[in-house]
Amino acid sequence: MNFTERARVALLPAVLSVSTASIFVRFAAAPPMGAAFWRSAVAGLALLVVFLFPKFRREMRAVAWARIGTIALATIIISLHQICFITSLSYTSIAASTFLTSTQPVWTALLGGWLIRERVSARSLMAVLGALAGMGLITLARPTGSALFGNLLALAAAILASLYSLAARRLRQSTPVVPFMVVVNVSSAIFLGVLGLIVGANLSDYSAHTWLGLILLGLIPTLIGHSLLTFAIGHLKAFVVNASILGEPVGATLLAIFFFREYPTAQTLAGAAVVLACILLIVFERELPAAAEQT
Repeated sequence: MNFTERARVALLPAVLSVSTASIFVRFAAAPPMGAAFWRSAVAGLALLVVFLFPKFRREMRAVAWARIGTIALATIIISLHQICFITSLSYTSIAASTFLTSTQPVWTALLGGWLIRERVSARSLMAVLGALAGMGLITLARPTGSALFGNLLALAAAILASLYSLAARRLRQSTPVVPFMVVVNVSSAIFLGVLGLIVGANLSDYSAHTWLGLILLGLIPTLIGHSLLTFAIGHLKAFVVNASILGEPVGATLLAIFFFREYPTAQTLAGAAVVLACILLIVFERELPAAAEQT
């Protein structure tokens, strides 16, 4: 089995894994800053095991310090994304939060045209406008103050994720997946830990129930899910991976119904259908070359 075939096989467990993120956040019921910190810290600590293997030690030593610093700076963006996404789940439904956060390709299409001069076609522009309409349906499905705030946080999380993807797209092309994931998770944990101490967030006074949820959050959607997606993006076209990630809000919504009896409104489902259709139009048109193969 070559790397491309392995990457395709990796997509299913990757999407299943990341779909559990919102479920474990709700299960843990930890303060958002604490959940974001321990999500990265657990994954980062688990990844340190790879240094027991000479191959990965060599790969890490081969990454220049300047590149490590650049990845760490980009990680600040995804750390802020985590804070916004996790906080949004305290105010709005899992369905609304995950579907709005999944609009990352829409913002990537818009911001890519502005920041890195990637042309946005008329078809993509129309899809963006349609997706914005779908976002409006979801956002206004529960027009209470708290739900609206949570929906806006989810949109902010999507925009931050799109900014990170624009940076990570190039950084990943010349950085093997294991060193890349180590730097991302360790630097994210350091940033969130320092930020948490500055704002006086509770980072440790938790119940056993909360610790279990945080450990699962760090291991399943973060360590397993994100690592598999990062591996896949090194061997598949970006639009294939982006399209597969659209399974996350669907899976998260179904899990929310099963575990929390949290049923999305008809308006949320209608908006979600519009968003998904428009995102598919964008990602299947904007075919990008796969990153250079790194194991």
